[in-house]
Amino acid sequence: MLLFPRLAGVTSAVLASAVCLVLVATGTSIGTSTGSEPTRPAVDQVTDEFGEAVPEAAAVSLRKGTPMLPDMTPLVASDVYIEGRGAGRVLRFESALASVGRGPMQVRPNNRLACPRGQRGASQIVYRDVDGSGRFNRRKDTDFGRRVAGCMLFHRSHDHWHFAASTRYSLRPVTGPNLVSARRKMSFCLRDSERVPASYGTWNYPLFYGTCSQNAPMGVSIGWADVYQSFLDGQSLKLPPRLRNGRYCLRIRVDPTNLLKESNERNNVSERAVRITGTRLTAAPNRLCT
Repeated sequence: MLLFPRLAGVTSAVLASAVCLVLVATGTSIGTSTGSEPTRPAVDQVTDEFGEAVPEAAAVSLRKGTPMLPDMTPLVASDVYIEGRGAGRVLRFESALASVGRGPMQVRPNNRLACPRGQRGASQIVYRDVDGSGRFNRRKDTDFGRRVAGCMLFHRSHDHWHFAASTRYSLRPVTGPNLVSARRKMSFCLRDSERVPASYGTWNYPLFYGTCSQNAPMGVSIGWADVYQSFLDGQSLKLPPRLRNGRYCLRIRVDPTNLLKESNERNNVSERAVRITGTRLTAAPNRLCT
């Protein structure tokens, strides 16, 4: 049974862009997963004004303006439904990572950082308010600082790099903290898919982070969201065969390993309440999950 409509405004171009996703570590029950957390690169340490180690050769001198930090928050899951039967049941859903801060979320490849074989260093770019307007202006606010932000993974079929620190999904009963299913999805190609809902604010920044490539910056512009549809690989949680019927909370956490610098770390989680009855799924009040 289908529950919750897709976010408005999803186009075929978005569907095409959303395939830029690769699952690098999964777990279908608590304490079970494969792979490892994103690696923090080793560097010749120099500390920038954010208190983070950066490669000396890549350190940027910041002379004007205050940092305009990004703020990423996950929208509540939409297009939620159960697929399959018996031991093969999975909960499928659409997720979206919204950029609602003073500055865009941008990540660039950094070959000066030492990452494991097959990976590539990642630097977060934090722009500065050069003109003192209090509003990000891409033509004027060109000063920026770099932060070490883990490593990137190369997706061969997509022929570009994915940022390895994006989201984590989990499912728990509304009556307790114990998870019944969890999945770590650590690798996305960050891009502008669609504008955030009006309830989050109104911005008029144009689409900037479009097609991903091997060496171009990736990110999410202010007022935009990076969307991943429910039918894509990784957009699901396996339901245990003996899962009891009842009400559950579907949680999405952005930046689960805290590699990104944000203005607000308290809005990194969203939860959707659902009632599961066999292969049937219906809505429940979201306040049950707070």
